[in-house]
Amino acid sequence: MEGVLEEFGLADILQLIYFQKKSGVLNVIGNKDTVKINLINGNISGVESKRKLGDFKLGSILVKKGLITSDNLNVALEIQKEEKIKLGIVFLRRGLVSEEVLQAAIKERITEAIANIFAWKEGRYEFIAQDISPDTELPVSIDTQHLLMDGLRTVDEWSLIEGKLDLDTTFELRKEPEPGQLDETEMAVFNLIDGVSDVSTIISVSPSGDFDTSKALISLEEKGIIAPAVIDLYKELREEEVVQVSVSEKPFIITTLIIAAIVLIVALKGVFDTFRALSHVRADSKIERLKEKTDIYFIEKGRYPDEKEIIGEEEDSWGRPYIYRLSKDGFSLFSMGQDGIEGTDDDVY
Repeated sequence: MEGVLEEFGLADILQLIYFQKKSGVLNVIGNKDTVKINLINGNISGVESKRKLGDFKLGSILVKKGLITSDNLNVALEIQKEEKIKLGIVFLRRGLVSEEVLQAAIKERITEAIANIFAWKEGRYEFIAQDISPDTELPVSIDTQHLLMDGLRTVDEWSLIEGKLDLDTTFELRKEPEPGQLDETEMAVFNLIDGVSDVSTIISVSPSGDFDTSKALISLEEKGIIAPAVIDLYKELREEEVVQVSVSEKPFIITTLIIAAIVLIVALKGVFDTFRALSHVRADSKIERLKEKTDIYFIEKGRYPDEKEIIGEEEDSWGRPYIYRLSKDGFSLFSMGQDGIEGTDDDVY
């Protein structure tokens, strides 16, 4: 069974396979990606992307929910690379998450991946009927009917906010929300607004899903609580106000300043830690977009772009150019991280 999505949509294809209780592989080929959907007796048992973002997305879901740390994820990715096993298996074997939690995260990733395909305007598909063996260590089975309902609902919801957000937009605070004005998701997103992080970064670090975070940003803007940041390149330097302090007040003020400085140092440590994390996420998010741009270029031109075509004047979170290299196997694209030294632990891929 094969054809084009314009004539026979993905929902219809999956429904047909579901009702016929077939097993096999459904390959869906679009302009930006090729996705392989494994099905056992009509139900979905796994999804793989040619862009290989599945494992990263699974890890990202767990990090955003606070179930694992970024360090846990980085270590697990290294183990996965060495042992050639699924990332979820690494999490299980190291006892980082329970099977129940992992199953829920995998189902969330698969639902989101298939919902993205529903939004494709064009593409082609091919279903190859064959026996598919379930994963003995981490079996996954998603009811196709339920997934179709969730996926199509997600597409409908996204259509309501499409065009209202730009991933490169940076928001700044305009006013404090009134008591009870924000729901839990909006408050969580409100706390991420810092005048520096763009929309893609906020979505990456938000504990809520991509859609809920995007909807919260739009709601905050409509309520006048946040607005796109305006950078004034010609802002004049303000004169500092000179405060006259009497001699008798100086000892008290000096003591107060020392105490305030100690408190500030402790507080700033947390701020700097957060800033470093956000810088890493911003670089990671930009790299993913550059990789997608490179893949699209390859599909359209039949070759990979050179460095100037893809990187241009782009700089990472630390003001350095990204590293882009071509090889016989494809390309590599990364940032040298905060220390600016290639090959160290803080490199961002």
